[in-house]
Amino acid sequence: MHSRVKNAGRYGWALTCGVCALALSIAAYADSSVPGNGGEAPQAAGFANVLDAWLGFPDLADSDTPYTYLRADQTADNTRVKRQDLVRELDDLRWRLEAGGYAAFVQALDQWKTQLAAIRVFREPGDWSPAWLMANPHRNPPISRVAAIGACDAPDWVEIWSGQGIERTPWHTDLMLSDLAASGVMDVDGVRVVSVVAPDGRVRRLGQAADNYSDSELLPGTRVVVPLPLKGEAFPWIRDTIAQVLAHAPSGQDCTEMRFAQTGAPQ
Repeated sequence: MHSRVKNAGRYGWALTCGVCALALSIAAYADSSVPGNGGEAPQAAGFANVLDAWLGFPDLADSDTPYTYLRADQTADNTRVKRQDLVRELDDLRWRLEAGGYAAFVQALDQWKTQLAAIRVFREPGDWSPAWLMANPHRNPPISRVAAIGACDAPDWVEIWSGQGIERTPWHTDLMLSDLAASGVMDVDGVRVVSVVAPDGRVRRLGQAADNYSDSELLPGTRVVVPLPLKGEAFPWIRDTIAQVLAHAPSGQDCTEMRFAQTGAPQ
């Protein structure tokens, strides 16, 4: 891939998905054992589609919509390629920052790369909860197209990726993007746009300058990607590509998965 860093010019720089209407259907699978803290869900009968599989998922009533997810092999493969492209760009940028004396930004890049490399599970962004699939039956994928479904516990943090590295700050009710800047955990001086990754993987670009300013309420598990406050076409691309990779990573914690073979039976 042609490096954006080399062409960058001068571096001057909760709704809950435990729906009561599903309770009777879940009860039909009550003979399935419930796993402990995270891991893989137990085996059960074969499933025709994703909604059918959700009805056999343990502890579904305790799951929260933004923290349930679906995995597909092709999406995971594509995201790994995107991550490889991103790491190459970061490697190219790193030595230039080091040569320019930007030691703090070099440390931040190293932290970014470590965290990106640690992502093992790539999901399909979007709402794949039982409630959404019941309301949108024509978007209910057959199990033959799906690698796994999973559910995570809701986290108690929001995460900021910036020139200061990666920092998690406690989430609280009515937390706004502007609160992160006001508290000092997010520095937006010289930054025009940040990318905000919602827990369900939806990505928005929100302006932070006077002429494009936009604020937003943040849910637990939201990730905010702040570009390095330097000039060059590489930095918006890096911001957006980090956000795209993070959009494919489940945002919850202590996740449980049910994996499927091509026949529709859990692995």
